[in-house]
Amino acid sequence: MSCRLLPLLGLLLSACAPAVSGPVRPLPDVTATLGVPDPEHLRVVVMGDQGTGDGVQWRVAAAMQAVCKQQGCDLGVGLGDNFYPAGPREASSPLFKTRFADIYGPLDIPFLMVPGNHDESGLFGGDGTDARSAEAEVAYSKLNPQWVMPGRTYRAPVRAGQGGTLAEFFAVDTSPLAAYLPVRRASERPGGPWDAAQRAWLAGSLQRSSARWKLVLGHHPLFSNGKHGDAGRYDGLPFTFQRGDAVQDLYGLACGKADVLLSGHVHALEVFAPQPECPGTWTAVSGAAGEIGGGKVGTRKADAGFYGQPGFMWLDVTPQMLTINIYKVAPDGVPTLAATQEITK
Repeated sequence: MSCRLLPLLGLLLSACAPAVSGPVRPLPDVTATLGVPDPEHLRVVVMGDQGTGDGVQWRVAAAMQAVCKQQGCDLGVGLGDNFYPAGPREASSPLFKTRFADIYGPLDIPFLMVPGNHDESGLFGGDGTDARSAEAEVAYSKLNPQWVMPGRTYRAPVRAGQGGTLAEFFAVDTSPLAAYLPVRRASERPGGPWDAAQRAWLAGSLQRSSARWKLVLGHHPLFSNGKHGDAGRYDGLPFTFQRGDAVQDLYGLACGKADVLLSGHVHALEVFAPQPECPGTWTAVSGAAGEIGGGKVGTRKADAGFYGQPGFMWLDVTPQMLTINIYKVAPDGVPTLAATQEITK
């Protein structure tokens, strides 16, 4: 047997080992403080799977800038896979400049960032097994205020008038919960103490929040008709830790409590009304700001779905309505409004 295959075989065999148990230490309640010009009107540009460094990423960024100039943007969201094929291990890496600061700096708005499976690469790009790169991304947030990621799991409230909260974002790290190989830190594998702690944090934070709108940010989707599919059935893979059963469990805690689940991973632009498996919560996938491979595979009824085309989303949030606008980006860089979905309260 090749020496190169031995570490891989060891990891695969460890997938059959019992779940790691141990004390569940609560995650710190990390909060990002946001200030917006109008506390009762929030405009958010949403990208995902953008970190290729190629022409598509630059073209989508320019289109985002054009929409923000015309419509206004107060905040950005980055839904993971901020770097391809793998994330940097040090906050001082030049990749942060070439894949983020140079490209999105001109937008001059803060971006709420979450890690994706490519950010947490270990043995190969995208395996999702090594959180050390996610921790480098957390460290980078101290060097660049435009990159908002004070923890792998955090919340970000946006205050409304009279001291209320117009919207609150809840960022989670789904990569250890749907890795292609068992993750490097055994305590962070599905069913382990870190998984339990993140679930407890999300459930508690949503319950305590008095925000008018609650949005959960995570890299992996709950529902998608794209090539990876729904959580619990990702890629038709055999092991529960690969196919995202733990992602499904995590998001299940937000069903009926959060208004919208925002994710990437699938390189598509999709919107799903509340589904029987997750009543009361909309799902939006924005994973086409850099990588755009893969067509439609699933048959779940969607309110919007675009595949194989670059693009992004723009959210308009008021106390009465949250509007999701989907923009496709043409080869000449011109953004086109492709679909609009209004969610009212």
